[in-house]
Amino acid sequence: MPGRHECAIFTSREHEAADSCWGYKNFEKNPGHKNFISVQDFKDNYLPRLQSDDQREKFRSCIDMTVRLRVDCTSQARPDDDDMAEYRGNSIMRVGTGFVRDVDEPKYGEPCVFPKCGGNVARKQRRFRVWTAKHVVYNTEEARKTKIDFFYDDDSCDRDGRMKSVWGVEVTGSRPDKDWCLMDCVTCDEDLGERIEEFDSRYVVDDKQNFRDLSQLGLLPSGGKYFNPVLIVSHPHGQPKKITVGVVTYLDKENDRLGYNTPTCPGSSGAGVFRSGRLLWLSVHSGSFSKTSTENKHRLNDFQRLFRKLRGHKTEQEQINFGYV
Repeated sequence: MPGRHECAIFTSREHEAADSCWGYKNFEKNPGHKNFISVQDFKDNYLPRLQSDDQREKFRSCIDMTVRLRVDCTSQARPDDDDMAEYRGNSIMRVGTGFVRDVDEPKYGEPCVFPKCGGNVARKQRRFRVWTAKHVVYNTEEARKTKIDFFYDDDSCDRDGRMKSVWGVEVTGSRPDKDWCLMDCVTCDEDLGERIEEFDSRYVVDDKQNFRDLSQLGLLPSGGKYFNPVLIVSHPHGQPKKITVGVVTYLDKENDRLGYNTPTCPGSSGAGVFRSGRLLWLSVHSGSFSKTSTENKHRLNDFQRLFRKLRGHKTEQEQINFGYV
């Protein structure tokens, strides 16, 4: 896989909080994280600019359906050339981001799949899928050691009970060439299941209903015919989720790879990438090119040529990030 993955790597779960805070304060890619918008700031100051209740609800669903993934296992089945190969068999925790899709109808009176429930029959269970990058969750062995955190939107969510967590069950699909993975999860928490169903129902997969103009948010200046905004919701450094906006910088049709300057950080791997014109989940964020790579220099030239065509738009950072379409 070209470029550098953007998982946040922590020494252990015991050091998670310290490692996360240190990375957020000291990582060099986005000093100060000034272009990362908090969930509350986005809801208070940007969502009201959208033209209709329907648009606002669908953008809220993009936020609510974004989850933090904490993975406590690196499978020995990963190949030698895998980005995480050096961590195989170690108790190193990595953090990425995922996006909930395909929520099933509830099932009643079946044994719970989670060991903590001791095989007891759950009154109501709901199965759903989480899309993420394959380099975040490689296989079922890793899925079963993955904790999925919902609603981690601010620093107090994990202390006051608003954050809800479930465990992965199995990997049911993946595309190594596109770096995506589909992980099945189950919850017997009835309140969480109903909330998942609610925001999934707001996210209607219909091109006409989901056509959106990200420029309405007022986060970017208007541009010319090549202006194509990109919005990403992720958990940088395992921190509470943030929203970032940028534009498409290139489309590599031969490798089905999409480049954008939307700010990302370690912890953003696996986040959903949303392009202007469609609020549909398009791809997962895979990583970032290093500043010294030959390919990065080539992409930077494309980036510069594109931005000369954009009226009045300037970028303050070299954010050369990519996912697959």
